[in-house]
Amino acid sequence: MKVYIKSIASYIPEKSLTNEEVTQKVNDHGFPLQSGLLDALIGPCERHYAAKDEQTSDLAAAAAKKLLKDTNPNEIGLLIFASASADLIEPATSNIVQHKLGLSCSTFDLKNTCNSVANAIDVACAMIRSGLHKRVLIASGEKPSDSIKYEGLTKKNIIRHLAPFSFGDAGVALLLEADETGEKGFFYQKNKSFGQHWDLCQVPGGGSMNPSDASKLFFEGDTSALKEKMIEHGSQFLHECIKEAGLTIDDIDFICSHQVSKHSPKAISEYTKIGLDKIMQTFPRFGNTASTSMPIAYEHALLEGKVKSGDTVLLLGMAAGLNISVQIMTV
Repeated sequence: MKVYIKSIASYIPEKSLTNEEVTQKVNDHGFPLQSGLLDALIGPCERHYAAKDEQTSDLAAAAAKKLLKDTNPNEIGLLIFASASADLIEPATSNIVQHKLGLSCSTFDLKNTCNSVANAIDVACAMIRSGLHKRVLIASGEKPSDSIKYEGLTKKNIIRHLAPFSFGDAGVALLLEADETGEKGFFYQKNKSFGQHWDLCQVPGGGSMNPSDASKLFFEGDTSALKEKMIEHGSQFLHECIKEAGLTIDDIDFICSHQVSKHSPKAISEYTKIGLDKIMQTFPRFGNTASTSMPIAYEHALLEGKVKSGDTVLLLGMAAGLNISVQIMTV
């Protein structure tokens, strides 16, 4: 049985900022970030920030409401809130999203940083194939802008806090169900973790390591080292997956991936030998929107006609931890 993405929608907050506007925010807080530096490091981009009183559940619910306009809510068997972000530690944010959507289905959270949505797709497919649920709604609300550090930046620590300046907020929702014809949907899914690299990038506060230290609630890490390890492990893993799926690179019509900078699509193109014209590039428009990045890329590939019915599309997820996700489907 193949499970496919019946519909997908995103929600992008209204407020947008350019690299120069983010640079000015850093300058306003006392650190002289050089004009043009972000353009050079990550590439020109805009990102959108949610309002202060806009929660991750609001972002997820806004995207999900677009899908539910034409769906009987009683037909939703399960809601998964899949995100690196959350409204609070307890209870699960999925309960809040369920309430805001007026649903009565079962629900839970799934968290694996930037691969949260990718892993939720795996879980949803397994549950549908098992017969446990007929239709699963995945909703994500990412608000990584809350983890950007502006106060206390110095020449000594700026490198560890530079990557978040590319962060953007977003919501996304996907509705999955079985394809009775067996012609479209996911036919290969696999993910792999390399936990020895867990400490390269992190938000160290809020858990049992640092439960009460507010200074630890900001993203920090060695993103250069993470990039090196991602390429080192990811290239081999991706090629292994494509071969295991009985395919060659030439069989892949299009790639939709997580993106953290302008360099992401180029790196993917280099180690897959797939042209940039077959890789959806959304970073310039939205920045790094964590786990919503990959599904937003797929949504826009559909909207812009870059993928069509019958195409073989590879969804590539990459996350701190270190975790890599490969999912291949027939559209």
